Amino acid sequence: MRTVNLAEEPLELTSVLHLAGQAPVVLLAPNGKECVLTKADAFEREAESLRRSPTFQQFLEGRSKDQQRIPLEEIELEIEPELSRGGPISPERGVP
Repeated sequence: MRTVNLAEEPLELTSVLHLAGQAPVVLLAPNGKECVLTKADAFEREAESLRRSPTFQQFLEGRSKDQQRIPLEEIELEIEPELSRGGPISPERGVP
């Protein structure tokens, strides 16, 4: 599996399709989103292989734990004073 960071290595679509014809490709978009591109006939085999991969399962588990979640009620309480003033909301909390 090859990873292509499109922000650092912009490729034409035909080049990406050629790579995906050889092996699955992970595309990292400039906005941080990830997509996997693989041949249609190989998709089921690749999905099954990833399901059985302890390394990939650990990666997924670690990724799901990294997300910070904030209850909506907490956010509403924080911004309520600013909303009642009618001014802009200041970003005091970092968003992952």
